[in-house]
Amino acid sequence: MQVVLKYLLILRSLLIIAQLMALAVLDAGFHFEVPWRAVSITLLLMTALTALTWRHLNEARLARAWIFVAQLLADIIALTVLVFFTGGALNPFISLFLLPITFAAAALPLMHTTIIAGAAGLAYTALMFVHPHEHHSAVSVWGFDLHVWGMWYGFLLSAACIAIFVARIARTLHEQSVALTATREHVLRNERIVALGTLAAGTAHELGTPLATMAIVAHDLASDLSDQPDLQAAVRLLQDQLQRCKRTLAQLAVDAGQLPAEEVYRITLERFLRQLSTDFRALNPQVNLQEKVRPGPPLPIVVDRTLRQALNNILNNAGQVSPHAVTLECAWDSRYLALEIMDEGPGIASDVQAQLGRAVVSSKVDAGGMGLGIYLATTTLQRYGGEVQFYARTQGGTRVSVKLPLETLQGLRG
Repeated sequence: MQVVLKYLLILRSLLIIAQLMALAVLDAGFHFEVPWRAVSITLLLMTALTALTWRHLNEARLARAWIFVAQLLADIIALTVLVFFTGGALNPFISLFLLPITFAAAALPLMHTTIIAGAAGLAYTALMFVHPHEHHSAVSVWGFDLHVWGMWYGFLLSAACIAIFVARIARTLHEQSVALTATREHVLRNERIVALGTLAAGTAHELGTPLATMAIVAHDLASDLSDQPDLQAAVRLLQDQLQRCKRTLAQLAVDAGQLPAEEVYRITLERFLRQLSTDFRALNPQVNLQEKVRPGPPLPIVVDRTLRQALNNILNNAGQVSPHAVTLECAWDSRYLALEIMDEGPGIASDVQAQLGRAVVSSKVDAGGMGLGIYLATTTLQRYGGEVQFYARTQGGTRVSVKLPLETLQGLRG
C-alpha cells in the first residue's frame, strides 16, 4: 500500500503543476478571469498535504487502507473546488474525477473502491446543478474551441497518468504476489526439511539396535571361523560394512539435530575445493575425477559441514551414474563461486529434470535411489543464497551448475 501511496503523491504533484499551467494559459490566452485566491488556497492545501504525507511515507500506519481512502477523498474534494471556481460542469478537467476511481480500483478492496466511486459521482452530480454564473457565461462566450482544447488537455493528462502510474501499480502488485508465492514455497520447503530431519533422527535410532546385534553376531562368526581364512575375509568385510553403516547413522543423527559449534571453520576457498575432490575420490575410487580449476583471488571463507555435505551429495550422485568419469570445473571472482559438475551417465528425463531440487524425485529409482540427496543439497545451497540448475548435455549425461555468493560464505556464522 505504501508503494501505491507513493505513486499517488507523485501523480498529485504532477497534476498540481499541470493545473497551474492550464489556468495560467486560460487566464492569459483566453482572458478567463481565474479566481486565483480560491485556486491558490486549494492548491497550497493539497501541496501541504502531499509534503506532510511524503515526510511520513515510511511509517507503518500509512499502510492502512483507510489512509489511502482519505487521501483519495481529499483529491476529490480539491478537484471539486477547482472545477467549481473554473467553470463548473462545463470545465473539461472534470474528467480527472476518473483518476481517484482508477487508483482505488487498482489498490483497494471493492468496498473502499465503491466509496471513492460514490464520492466522485456525487461531486460530479453536484457540479451539474451548482456553478458560479459569471464563469459559466464566460465559458459560453468563448464557445466550442475552449471546451474542445480543454478536453484534449484533460484527456492527455488522464491517459498519461493511467498508462504510466496505474500500469506501474499493477506491475508492483504482481511482483509482490510473486514474492509472496515464493515465500510460501520457501516456508513449505523448510517444513519438509524439518519433517525429513525428524524422520532421519528416528530412523537412525531405530536402526541402531539391529546393527548392534549384527555386529555382535559378526564378531562371534569371526571367532568361530578362525580356522577358515576365506570365510574370515568375508566376515571382516561384513564387519567393515557394519561399522560404515553405524558411522553413517551416527552422522545422520547429528545432521538431523543442531550442528556442534566446532563444525564451523575458516578455510581458504582453494583448499575447500581440494577437500571436496579428496572426499569424492575417497568414496568413489573407481571414478576418474577430472578437475578444471580457474583460480581467482585468494579468499578466506567460513564453511560448515552442511555446505560441504551438500556439494559432496551432488558430486557423489554424478559418480554413481557415471562410473567412468566426472568433470568438476571451478571458477570464482570477488563475488561468486561457480561450480560445473558434468557426468557421462544416461541423463535424466525432462519431467524429472523439471522437479529436481524442488521435490523428492529420483532418476535412479531402479537402482534404489530416493532423490533425498539432491533435494537436501539444493535446499541447503539455496539457504546460503546459491542457485542450482540441472541441464541435459548434448553428448549425453547431465551438467549441474552451482553458483554461490562469496559474501554469504565469508560471513557464514562468522
